[in-house]
Amino acid sequence: MELRQNQLRRREAATEIFTSLETFEKDLGRTLASVSLLIGQLPVARAKANMSVVVGQEVIDRFVAALGHINQAMGAAVEGHNHLEQTRRALRLPEMGGGDKDIIPNVAQAADQVSDDHGRMTG
Repeated sequence: MELRQNQLRRREAATEIFTSLETFEKDLGRTLASVSLLIGQLPVARAKANMSVVVGQEVIDRFVAALGHINQAMGAAVEGHNHLEQTRRALRLPEMGGGDKDIIPNVAQAADQVSDDHGRMTG
C-alpha cells in the first residue's frame, strides 16, 4: 500500500515538473525567436535611415551576445530535460507526452546519411 502511494506521489511530482519544464522550454524558444528578430531588424533599420554601419554596431554586438547566452541556456535546458528523462526511466514513471519519442540524430549524422544515400544513387 505504501509503495503504491509513493508511486502516485512520484507521478504527481513528475507531472508538475513536466508542466514547468514545458513552460520553461517554450519561454526560452520565444525569447530566442524574439531576440533573433530584433537583431535582424537593427541593420535593416540602420540602412533605411541611411546611416553608417558604425552607428548602432555596439547595440547589435550586445544583442548578439545576449542571443548567445540565451542559446547556451537552451542547450542547458535540453541537457536538463535529458537528465530528467533518465530519472523518469529509472523510476519507471510513465512518459509525460509532449515531444518526440524517437531519438533524433544530430545534424552531422543526418548530413552523413544524406551524403551516403546520394553516393549510392549516383555511384
